[in-house]
Amino acid sequence: MNKILLSTLLATTVMFSTVVNAAEPEMAPERAKIEQRAHENRAKKMAEELGLTQEQQEQATAIRKQGQEDIKPLMEEMKALRQKIDEKRKANMEEFEKILTDEQKNKFQEMKEKERANRPELPMRRGMHKADAPKTK
Repeated sequence: MNKILLSTLLATTVMFSTVVNAAEPEMAPERAKIEQRAHENRAKKMAEELGLTQEQQEQATAIRKQGQEDIKPLMEEMKALRQKIDEKRKANMEEFEKILTDEQKNKFQEMKEKERANRPELPMRRGMHKADAPKTK
């Protein structure tokens, strides 16, 4: 019973890790290497803590790789959808700004700048879409 529970826990953790990693935008090769090493270290630590056999570790690796392949086309769809959303947001803002007078446009610009200045600086989060990243001065 414990082995089934531990295997299920490992598979769930590995699959969740796969989903999170697959959701990330493409990254620089150096960062990809760091992420890969971190994942390998997490998997090794988990295997040690759970007392997984070599066979279980190999199965977990196969599950993770298959999960990545299964999720990959969905992530591409998500990426395309994010681009469409960004385009719609931009078009919507352009339409809104068209109805403003020059004075209102200036005031609106000041309001946006003030909002950005008051927004706390946040580090880039894993999986954060570039358009959602905090603006810096």
